Amino acid sequence: MNEFSLIRDIERYLEGEMNEQEKTAFEALRQSDPAVNEQVLAHQQLIQQLEYFGRRSALQEKMDKIHAGLANKHVSIAPSSTPEPKKVFSISRRLVLNMAAAAGIALLTSVSTIAFMQRASRQKTTAEYEDVRRVLNHIQRSQNALINDINSSKKAPANPGTYGGTGFAVSNNGYVVTNYHVIAGADSIYIQNTKGEAFKAASVFEDISADLAILKITDSTFKGQPLPYSLKPQRAMRGEQVFTLGYPRDEIVYGEGYISAQTGFNGDSAAYQVSIPVNPGNSGAPLMDNKGDVVGIVTGKQTTADGIAFAVKSAHLKRLLEQMPKDKLPKKEWNHKNNKLEGLSRVEQVKKLEDFVYMVKVYN
Repeated sequence: MNEFSLIRDIERYLEGEMNEQEKTAFEALRQSDPAVNEQVLAHQQLIQQLEYFGRRSALQEKMDKIHAGLANKHVSIAPSSTPEPKKVFSISRRLVLNMAAAAGIALLTSVSTIAFMQRASRQKTTAEYEDVRRVLNHIQRSQNALINDINSSKKAPANPGTYGGTGFAVSNNGYVVTNYHVIAGADSIYIQNTKGEAFKAASVFEDISADLAILKITDSTFKGQPLPYSLKPQRAMRGEQVFTLGYPRDEIVYGEGYISAQTGFNGDSAAYQVSIPVNPGNSGAPLMDNKGDVVGIVTGKQTTADGIAFAVKSAHLKRLLEQMPKDKLPKKEWNHKNNKLEGLSRVEQVKKLEDFVYMVKVYN
């Protein structure tokens, strides 16, 4: 649905022109899409302001007529022997205040209209880019029940989470990287491996501008392994083959493609454009080259074209890791030339990588 069609539907909805079926469908859309709901509320507020301004203008017109009649009573006429008299009008203080109020309302309405149109324009541009955070709708337990389950066992909570994404290990002692937008606003975070084991985690370091977050697995039962890959220090070349592993579903999923541009969405120099299929849940997944080194982190996709995704360059992840306090990451494994995936078949590479790529479950 384009922006103009949405605005037309909003107007029909607010004016009561929809039939029951259309109204039910539109209300379901409002509940499932916060952006649409926000736009409906903004449009409703704008209409209310315009109606208020109209009533105010009508009242002002009546008051102007009344004050004009009162002002005429203050006209003074000089004796006939003097030159032609001048009319002197007395403008009441109340009239001045009412005129100022009307001007203020007009200004407020203009500003609100401009803001509404700017927001609609931004939403149209933003709609072309979608972060691929998975939304998990099957909430079966209350937050209190979830908290009671947190310390029970290694099993994943029965509640599937509010939403989630993917993360991958950057050390052998429980540090995992994902996208910031995956964990933003989270009350609690779980990391789940391919065996279905879930471990409590917390965000310890973030870079909002690069959309990256470093998580630390806080569960004492977690046992890490030496990384079989490194962060590639050089930028990937246009046309270079890449692949990814992520969690668009409860099972880890493989995808492959190539670097299609050296910049990301809207020319972002911190990211690549990648021709690779991604879906909600792939956010935070590693983007690997043929040798098995990390060249980027999947962040989102373009909604107006199939198979176009974006990934933050590994250089930005390397910079973020180097900024972390030394007591948090004592070993810079990501810099070591310890690639154990080079020379292996893709099937063997994927088999080894699966132990280091996790589903990130977020609870609000």
